[in-house]
Amino acid sequence: MAISALSTWPLILFGVLEPAALIYAYITVIADPFRFFADQVPHHSLTQADFSPQALSMTMQIVNIFLLLAAIGIICCWTTHVSIVRWYLIAVALGDLGHIYATAVGMGPAAFWDVNGWNHIVWGNVGASIFLHVNRLATLLGLFGPLRDVPTTLKQKK
Repeated sequence: MAISALSTWPLILFGVLEPAALIYAYITVIADPFRFFADQVPHHSLTQADFSPQALSMTMQIVNIFLLLAAIGIICCWTTHVSIVRWYLIAVALGDLGHIYATAVGMGPAAFWDVNGWNHIVWGNVGASIFLHVNRLATLLGLFGPLRDVPTTLKQKK
């Protein structure tokens, strides 16, 4: 019996590796929220005094979304319902584009296009988002195999 509507590579990527990376990011940001906040824009140094209560609040809210996305990714990727998987991939593919755009706006064009100046956070925000976006589109286009719908007889045993 199928465990997911996804084929092997997309299931490993979106149902295991991406949620694991989000959980790891959650843990590291909880451990040092200032560092995560300060590293969003390389070459723009901040001190702890620059880290206002509002910045801490926003950072903690964003990191909470990481945990939420990890859980939703696991649920939506480990289902046998093709429509859930398809709409999940479309939603997060759009989110990838928004993530890249938000990073570009925050960094400004000069820093954004200076790839040599990127740090680990920007590589995650942009590089990982592009990688995931391309794989999401490839999955939706069936390049890793079709999304497999489980026959109704397997879904509802009588």
